[in-house]
Amino acid sequence: MVKPRDESLRARFASELDRNFSVIASAGSGKTTAITQRVLSIAHSPHAAETLPHLVVVTFTNRAADEMQQRTRQALLEENLRPEVQTAFNRAFFGTIHSFCMKLLTDFGHYLGLPAPLELVQDDDDLWQEFAQKQTRIGRSLDDEDRATLLRFVQARDLMELARRAASAVLQMPGLSPCPPLDFAEVYQQVDQAGRDNISKSQAELREWEGRFVADWEYLRWPVCFTAANARFTQLWQEKFAPLRKWICDAATCVAAEVQHDYLDFRLDHGLVTYGDQIALAEELLKHPVAAQRIREENFRVILDEAQDTEPLQFSVLLEATRPPKASGAWLQDRHLGPRPGHFCMVGDFQQSIYWQRADLNYYRAVHEALISDKHGESLEFAVTFRLDQKQLDFVNATFRGILNNKDGQVPFVELQPRPEILPGKVIGLPLVAKELLPEGKKLKDYQKARFEAEYLARWIKDAGLKKLSADSWRDVAILCPRKAWLQTMAAALRRVGLPVAIQSERDVKGDSPAYAWLTALLTIMTDPLNAYEIVGVLREIFGASDHDLAVFSEGQKTRFRIDEIVSATGRISSVLHMLAEIRQRAEGLALFDAVTLIIEQTQLRERLLLLPATEFADLARELDALVAQAAEAETNGMILAGFAEQLRNDFASPRAVRFSADDNAIQLITSQKAKGSEWQAVIVPFLARELRPPSPPYPHLVKSPVNGELIIAFGREDKSKDLKEAIERAQQQELERLLYVATTRARHSVVIVLDQEIFSSNEGRLPRTAQLRRLLRDKDSYSGEFDQHSSTIDEILEPSPSVRQAPQKKGAEIEPLTSRELKGATKRASEFVRKITPSTLDSDVPAEVRTQARPDNLATLYGRWWHKFFERLDWKGGIDSAQKLFEEKLPSSPDPKAAAKDWNATRRNLFSDASIARFLANDEALFHAEFPFSWRRNDRSVLEGLIDSIMINREAGRCLLVDWKTNEVSSSDAEIFRARYRPQLVAYWKAVGEITRLEVEAGLFSTALGRLLLYSAEELQIEWDRLEQLPPAQLEGEIRPDALDDF
Repeated sequence: MVKPRDESLRARFASELDRNFSVIASAGSGKTTAITQRVLSIAHSPHAAETLPHLVVVTFTNRAADEMQQRTRQALLEENLRPEVQTAFNRAFFGTIHSFCMKLLTDFGHYLGLPAPLELVQDDDDLWQEFAQKQTRIGRSLDDEDRATLLRFVQARDLMELARRAASAVLQMPGLSPCPPLDFAEVYQQVDQAGRDNISKSQAELREWEGRFVADWEYLRWPVCFTAANARFTQLWQEKFAPLRKWICDAATCVAAEVQHDYLDFRLDHGLVTYGDQIALAEELLKHPVAAQRIREENFRVILDEAQDTEPLQFSVLLEATRPPKASGAWLQDRHLGPRPGHFCMVGDFQQSIYWQRADLNYYRAVHEALISDKHGESLEFAVTFRLDQKQLDFVNATFRGILNNKDGQVPFVELQPRPEILPGKVIGLPLVAKELLPEGKKLKDYQKARFEAEYLARWIKDAGLKKLSADSWRDVAILCPRKAWLQTMAAALRRVGLPVAIQSERDVKGDSPAYAWLTALLTIMTDPLNAYEIVGVLREIFGASDHDLAVFSEGQKTRFRIDEIVSATGRISSVLHMLAEIRQRAEGLALFDAVTLIIEQTQLRERLLLLPATEFADLARELDALVAQAAEAETNGMILAGFAEQLRNDFASPRAVRFSADDNAIQLITSQKAKGSEWQAVIVPFLARELRPPSPPYPHLVKSPVNGELIIAFGREDKSKDLKEAIERAQQQELERLLYVATTRARHSVVIVLDQEIFSSNEGRLPRTAQLRRLLRDKDSYSGEFDQHSSTIDEILEPSPSVRQAPQKKGAEIEPLTSRELKGATKRASEFVRKITPSTLDSDVPAEVRTQARPDNLATLYGRWWHKFFERLDWKGGIDSAQKLFEEKLPSSPDPKAAAKDWNATRRNLFSDASIARFLANDEALFHAEFPFSWRRNDRSVLEGLIDSIMINREAGRCLLVDWKTNEVSSSDAEIFRARYRPQLVAYWKAVGEITRLEVEAGLFSTALGRLLLYSAEELQIEWDRLEQLPPAQLEGEIRPDALDDF
């Protein structure tokens, strides 16, 4: 088998575990496989069982983390490694940087005095309103005179909003000098040119403004300059106002930073954090002298994926966490004691950096250079692509070699190398002729031209078919655009020619779906029958009542819209209200699933949804089915109709789940940004010559400098210097160039480049300044065949690509349609979910009503957590001396060292000498596991899942001992009450492990306060299980999870 040209580099990344690598992984170069191979090498290392629990694999999305974890787990299972290695891998971290930071805050947040548990807040509108109402004064950081001056130019509301938009970004606090004096003498000396009076008008405006300024007007708007933007007078005007405008921006920054800090404190007082808070607080932890040392003692080994999308603070957290425990300061600043050998690796691609407003390309460069300059660091380059075929590879190399040129801040291009046995592939150029598509003599707007292109392209795709596109099915074809709105234009055209379409979007909210909105409204009025506002909405939206009919019926009285009682009906509106009242009466007393099903059937909701245009609302029937299934699941959790209606309302503005419709044979429409990380057999890139205007947020807003990443407040265009404007424009153009690289490297077999310069060019034939095609042509005004050498037209493609596999022929008889009775039964059974019952007390499983807002970590919580971590690391085979050494090592990090020493003195006497434990220590083949996961299917409707603190197994004797560590303060006289309190939890472990392993199982509590193991007899465990078996699932779960509400 022929190996890739860079195989030796890939082997080094996988096997050299004492090196810190920065890997530059080009498009389709197999970075996920490379990371998996490095984790496998760690699993094969001699100390794998100790290393894997401290492995941290950070990905850009949870979906990517799940995929990487599953692929790695599968590879580990195929390697048939030791059980303790498999167990250790289960404790490795795979997830996003935000979830890793939350892990740090959970374990070490008490060093900052943070409350626990912290909960994530994504939609903070209500929280912000509450905060704003309690802010009685802002500007405490300014003296009274400066504060008064600032508030004459800037409204307090704008200052508050600026602070909110800054989120957790660091606002640099400028040293504020006194407000500068005003001198406009030179402005007044200027005179108008012949026939023009713009200067005079501007001077008059300025005199009036100065008068207001001197007269202490409470609020001052900026005066208007009437001359042209490039006029010398305008430049002089801006020059004279510049000192005052800069002072105001600096003062506003001081106040915004103050409000930003106040709002963070407010969120923490409520036990809430944003995504940005998670990063900022974790970084603050790593500046804390004690917390930083404790975190570094965890010995984390970090592998960072998608490094180019990582923000500066995120880099800081990961780098600082992997330094030696005694390190101090910031490594990127002093370059002293960097990440330990083999403890920090990152995989990224400068060419795919497409989020400059959030991530910082220059910072990524700095981290890369610092890492490879260190004696333990090195750069590796993966250039072989396993995605692109030969034609696409040649096209990308020829096109982007001169675009990504490593000049003026742009990144260098990495020449793509072919994989062994590469297929030929194809690049199809699709030229559009304006006179054949556009109506003659009409001046069309940009979006109208786009519609004509979309119509032509839809017909072309249908005529070309799958074979010429080298795709097996329509879902293997993707159309990429840089703007979501452009996708809608393309989707409408494809639907008109009968092609299936799926738009991939992650920003839509649940309430955008008529299925969700209409069902929510119906359930709301069923539980709130006097809600006239919602009832009118139901009548208008669902039943199509006109505003005229509603007005005539109401007679000016909203109380006529009610369904709390059944009244006689004579007209159209009253008939619908009569029907809704009857449905409500019938639904009363029904179980949740039955009530929802009844309401849907009786209002004919499904049929009404299907009347909506399928071109705009696809899959409504499926979405309604999902809501019915959600109702069934809610019913199993004890929810009633009113609670379910409230839940739907609360989630109305929540984002809809991203659904890559893998089971739908539909063309995938997706933004170029979101396409990163994905691939299709064929990719089409339209609208290349269309003007791509960057978004212009309203003033005031925060501006990020591409040069140093600093956030600047701008109240108008004048607050951005010429250099800053040019830097922003250059950064936007360069990001667009990299985005085009991403778009053109998503196709495995075919990429279609739509050459539409004739459609969107000016009358002089010049491309729009912001067109994507202009970037591909290196800022040329027009296209003149630059891509012809590496592309073909569709007419030149005679045979389908050899990469296309023939679709398998269907065999066997067609499935007969289901009867209505069978469908009804299937729907009912679909709601019979398996309920997960968790005896272990995990923070994420504690019900919301048990949590108290802003509940600080008390000493008992921290103390228990410390002991559990100690027992996790205990080496049973090492004996008491090893345990003593571990205790002395960990004691300084205990939240209560005095109590820990006292409990250890009691514990160490019996820990290794207890008769039950000693039997396992005496057997050389005995296995010892900490934090042992289990999952046992109790019956067809429920499953027990959880983590056991410690499990000891003697396979020769067929015996097993379960130990649950308890650090509660308990006296000998309360020992029996203590045992009884936790008996249901232990019996759940006992039963699950016994049924899974068929071993003879003992179970007990080890109390650190009493210093001994409290065993349960097999007889009392069996009696307890027989009792628990008779309980309903909800009550059973409440009993076997005593720690959720602990009396001790």
